[in-house]
Amino acid sequence: MLALALAGCQGAIQDPHRALDGEDRTSPSARDVAADFTPDAPRIRLLGAREYRNTIRDLLGVEASPALHYGDTSTGFDNAAGTQIDESLFSVLFVEAERVAREYVGGDMALDFPCFDPETALDEACVASVVDDLGRRAFRRPLDEETRAPLLAYGASVAAESSDSTQAAELLTTRILMSPRFLYRTEVGEVRSDGTGMASLDPFERASLISYTLTGSMPDAALLEDAETDLLDEPRIRHHVRRLLATEAGRIQMVELFQQWLRAGELDHMAEEPEDYPKLGGPELGRSLHAELGAFVAGVVLDGDGTFADLITHDFVYVDRHTAPLYGLDSGSEVLEALPLSEGRPGGVLTLASVLAVHSSSAEIGRDNPIHRGLLVKNQLLCEVVDLPSGLDLQEAVAALGDVPDLDALTTRELLEAVMQQGESCQDCHATFMPFGFLWSNFDALGQYQTHFNGRPLDSSVDEVHLDGHASGYPSAAEFLPDLAASPQAAACFRVQVARFATGAVEPAIAALLSGDGAAGFGGTDLHILQLIEDLLASPELYLREGP
Repeated sequence: MLALALAGCQGAIQDPHRALDGEDRTSPSARDVAADFTPDAPRIRLLGAREYRNTIRDLLGVEASPALHYGDTSTGFDNAAGTQIDESLFSVLFVEAERVAREYVGGDMALDFPCFDPETALDEACVASVVDDLGRRAFRRPLDEETRAPLLAYGASVAAESSDSTQAAELLTTRILMSPRFLYRTEVGEVRSDGTGMASLDPFERASLISYTLTGSMPDAALLEDAETDLLDEPRIRHHVRRLLATEAGRIQMVELFQQWLRAGELDHMAEEPEDYPKLGGPELGRSLHAELGAFVAGVVLDGDGTFADLITHDFVYVDRHTAPLYGLDSGSEVLEALPLSEGRPGGVLTLASVLAVHSSSAEIGRDNPIHRGLLVKNQLLCEVVDLPSGLDLQEAVAALGDVPDLDALTTRELLEAVMQQGESCQDCHATFMPFGFLWSNFDALGQYQTHFNGRPLDSSVDEVHLDGHASGYPSAAEFLPDLAASPQAAACFRVQVARFATGAVEPAIAALLSGDGAAGFGGTDLHILQLIEDLLASPELYLREGP
């Protein structure tokens, strides 16, 4: 039975949605599609766990379980397009749908649908009202007859079979929440009439792509209304982008973008389970570190209209009395406040205590972590994927150092450099990304600046790191960060990371535009981050797919 249900889900979502008026949809942007652009294949994207929770909240006013954890993170973000429903996930979602339906029907349903009365049988008119209104919002589009008729029939059936209108309403709501049209969002499109063979996403697919990118949730009333009246051209899309970015949901989603880009999701765990991090010394520091990154994103990007360079070099930090000492600053504030950094300490998102604390040991405060920090720069800032060499046995390599006196007294760099000399594969791995990590040798596991470890001087200098096709040496991160901020490679990588977040694809077709000669058109020549997001969502290529 379960297998049949899953098979039915697949069949129900693979047919492209027809346009309301049957006409071909024009590009959402006045700009012509880039020459020789080859679009992505059509996609059908399961709502990730976070998207599911947000959508349930906005649809029903009910909080879905925070214990829901599933999704494809192959892009580095939690909304990638590769997740499929297996029997286990189907069961989990079914139990959750029943639970939230029960809470909704017992709570706000009577406010949303005055026709619903727990003391009166659910009649056909009320079933139709629930199907049309709740279904329209849940499916992010008006219901066509093929979708509407089975829901009406099911609602009539459960109402007739049960004298309990509450139970009937719960079953109907659960049915809507388990529909593939709720659980999935399509990016299939309709074949264009220009002879290219490409397909353009229909207005409702565009609205969902915009909304889930900017808020992690379903389109709101204004965006859905513009989709219904087919008004989502370039100026209107730009209007909605600016509007949604200014909402609380939009601000939260942008913090998610940066937190996931920086691989800093562990901050959530630090705030919720600080006892797992002995280095914190208490829950207050975990909560303050978690809040810091969001405050930085808000101050530099959302309220400051910052550029990529601002992100990398901003010389203010957002601290309270718990985090200020990590920067050598004084603050008696219980809330975050913006303070200038002490002279000589580099700024920017990569030197935040929150980011450095994530990419460090959970317990050893004094030690840095060149491996994690080097991979962060190499993978996330330069888009150069680094795989650890096969056959590498770190335990064996460390064991080979048994004759080194006072092994525990060595700095992290000294220890790793000794390990990396144990074989050619170690040396190759070292040269690939470790120099980037060594630049942060003076920052401990809480992001505090230090000059010595166990009385041994810390060395943050590197002779050779590769950036923009050139090899350069740097004495420390302070000298490297301005070059990273001005790097065309890093700027192109950031554009591609934003595209991955929006498209759910590891290698989205539009990435070729974002990393090519014309990339300055996205975000401007100075790469203003909010402008980049707006330009990306207004670009016609984002809404194109391969035709059948």
